[in-house]
Amino acid sequence: MNSLHLYVGQLHAGTLLREVGGFVFRYADDYVGAPVFLNWPVQRAARHCQDLPAELACLLPEGLQLDQWRDSGATDIGDWALLTAMGADLPGMISALPSHVAAAPSCREATGQKRLNRARILPKMDALPCTASDLAEFNSDVGFTYSLASSGSCANATYSRKESAFKLVKTNGSYRLTSEPKESPESIENQLLTARLAHDAGLSVVPVGLVQTSDGVPVLWAERFDRSGASNCQRARVESACQLLSLTPADKYDGSVEAVARLIRQYCTNPKIQLMRLFHRVLFGWLTGNSTLHLKKWSILQNGSIVELSPAYSLINSAILGYDTTESALLINDRREGLDRGNLLEYLAKEVCGLNDRVIARAMKQLGAVAWEQRILQSGLSRGGQRAYFELLSERWRRLH
Repeated sequence: MNSLHLYVGQLHAGTLLREVGGFVFRYADDYVGAPVFLNWPVQRAARHCQDLPAELACLLPEGLQLDQWRDSGATDIGDWALLTAMGADLPGMISALPSHVAAAPSCREATGQKRLNRARILPKMDALPCTASDLAEFNSDVGFTYSLASSGSCANATYSRKESAFKLVKTNGSYRLTSEPKESPESIENQLLTARLAHDAGLSVVPVGLVQTSDGVPVLWAERFDRSGASNCQRARVESACQLLSLTPADKYDGSVEAVARLIRQYCTNPKIQLMRLFHRVLFGWLTGNSTLHLKKWSILQNGSIVELSPAYSLINSAILGYDTTESALLINDRREGLDRGNLLEYLAKEVCGLNDRVIARAMKQLGAVAWEQRILQSGLSRGGQRAYFELLSERWRRLH
């Protein structure tokens, strides 16, 4: 099978062909809808690529998900096979289905419709009635769904208020469930704490929480902001900076915060507000040791007629987990290390984002009002983890003053 139909919602937008010399995409002759990707304008000329287009490659799994796919016994473990297996439920509003499948995807494009806020849930710790093996096996059966929020093992789920439990589903889930890797203990508690701190600091954050499998493995649940409406069939456009720059996942660290700011000015409908959010999130990420805020973790979201930064996802203090001690995943003023007040408040806030002293002071006030120590001590991190988190935070606060 060497052709996939690409859909925007339920509309057949065009066909992607795998040929001997590479890949070719053509919009359908009668297609007049929204572009498949924002940097793929609707035009009759074909798009030629030697490798799978970067905009699609960025939707494929990495890390543990990719390892699971390779170990699953699949006869083809290449990008094309991955895209074919996952194409019915890609992040955002795009679907990729084999050309011989006559039925359109069971979804609709949310362009022009404001995203519906999902009612908040408060699952108990035992709200996931399956074992870690059940989760992995289900994941294998549906082709390893990809999560914006983690490179760990993930599955789609809905939540039943009647049964007070999550239910694993193949497509159009309301939530992503990510189990904790054995080689990274405390990573779930770390993400949970960091997300709560971000919310306290005034950031727009994906709702997350903690449950356990029936055999005691920690699992992080994260709400999907690209799905809403009845049966979660309303899909919103979500594109990462990596996609908008036509960079492959391998190049996700080869960028700068300045490049993200330029994308905001180019694509967002309210760039001044979004640049303020960019600065606020970069500053929070640096304070909390997040050295993994690469280009795939900056996404824009179409919310009705508004194009804006998506809520923050995959927030984690990676420095204390030993993932990477680099201060910034992306360049800021041509540097990733030794950042200070001059780089962050004078250069990034004022020169790159165009913020005035009043706006900067408001962001600093929000960060200063967070009960950092109390939150950290109330977290599920070990004493050593709590101490490492607070010490890193304290050292970076000192650099800002």
